[in-house]
Amino acid sequence: MNVIVGYSGGSDSLCLLLLLRDIAADLSLNLTAVHVNHGIRGAEADRDEAFCRETAERLGVAFRAVSVDIPALAKERGKGIEETGRTERYRIFAEIAAEISEKFGGATRVAVAHHADDNAETILMHLVRGSGLRGLTGIPADSTPFADKTVHLIRPLLPLTKKDILAELSARGETYCEDATNYEADGDRNILRNRIMPLLAELNPRAGAHIASAGTHLSAAWRFMDEQAKEAFRRVCRDGNPSANSPAPQGSSRDLRNLELDVEALLALPAALQSEVAMHYLAAVCGHRKDLTDAHAAMVQKLAKSTVSAEATFPYGVTLVRGYRHVYPKREKEEFAGRHEVGRRELERGVKLTFFGGRPRVLTFAVHERAAEDCGETGAGATCGETAGTARDSEQSVNFTENQYTKRFDYDTIGKACVVRTRRPGDRITITADGHTKTVQDVFVNAKFPRTERDNLPLVLTADEAAVIWIPGVRGSEAYRVTDATKRVLEIRMDEL
Repeated sequence: MNVIVGYSGGSDSLCLLLLLRDIAADLSLNLTAVHVNHGIRGAEADRDEAFCRETAERLGVAFRAVSVDIPALAKERGKGIEETGRTERYRIFAEIAAEISEKFGGATRVAVAHHADDNAETILMHLVRGSGLRGLTGIPADSTPFADKTVHLIRPLLPLTKKDILAELSARGETYCEDATNYEADGDRNILRNRIMPLLAELNPRAGAHIASAGTHLSAAWRFMDEQAKEAFRRVCRDGNPSANSPAPQGSSRDLRNLELDVEALLALPAALQSEVAMHYLAAVCGHRKDLTDAHAAMVQKLAKSTVSAEATFPYGVTLVRGYRHVYPKREKEEFAGRHEVGRRELERGVKLTFFGGRPRVLTFAVHERAAEDCGETGAGATCGETAGTARDSEQSVNFTENQYTKRFDYDTIGKACVVRTRRPGDRITITADGHTKTVQDVFVNAKFPRTERDNLPLVLTADEAAVIWIPGVRGSEAYRVTDATKRVLEIRMDEL
């Protein structure tokens, strides 16, 4: 196995290199020590590089040194020195790992020298800054942060404390480089390392080890919860892609940015799972998990709990919308290909019309002779034997996201033709038997129909577009209601793809 060892020359990385060298022959490890000169400390940095080269040669370990101007890169990228340094180190490790793997073949690992005290500091840092369970698990012993997922980042020293490492080096009679910046309390990490951790050690000398141990226990709990969250995520999400007709589980080949989150299903989950499922959903629609925080997951939960339509913005240019029963990514408003005319022959023969929009729908039209046993239908667009779950004709009853809606109207009063299109200013619908009308906009407002979905909903109008026959999922027109005198019924059904 090829092992790239991140080697700064400090006590931690020297101990790591020594321990790996000790077991290299028994485990057939091909070691390469890699030193990154960050160009920060001038002559001191050059001294460290020379020390690392000499030590590697003494131990018989292959050595590579790479120089990078971290301050210049940090300024160019608008990032901090520490973040830029970490990014460049891992980039260099990955590049050298690829070179060595190509040359020698076999699996490759990148080993770095984080230890138990580093782990404790990380856990405390996440706790202070605000974190959920995942952040309190600490530093993983094995991860795959590189583009090539066959290359693992390992941390063999995590079980050891700084005291253990120094004792090991002392027993071997080894010297190491001191980095003065490790003792400057000018950053959050150094405040924890040089001020907080020593105070905790006064309470208990093993405080750091105990905090790291707690992180190990929390990590086991997290892995269990993460598996539960992944399973719940697959249940509460559906693929909003018009070409898909089934849920899209995480890891599928579909464009996960179209995923819609079922609000009712999410809120029915145990509270401990809701935040994790929300985070899985965000990671899917954003395409990344980096930069997503528990605060973002809480925003998704807040959207889900909202009783009105709402929007929230997230990293990577994602805006989520609270619809009637789903939270979904906001899509650019689509232009529809004009109005769709449905003529008499099509109606009487029966026709299906696919109407593309934010959520494509299929409208099915059919004309039926009114049978004598079709007793006393009254009310706008009433449906005999209407099945449970379909929308009733009430401005206060909105059931927009059910899969099927069916309404019946008096075909002869409609004029034997109709038009399907989205709403336009001035569109009106008759809401009372005596002919009183109301604008579609007012009907939407009174019915509390989601504002974000109003412009994409197909309306059915008369051929001259002077009157609205049906607002699917909201109400039908009283002007075309089925009565005892109705001879032919126009049945319209709307299905979502």
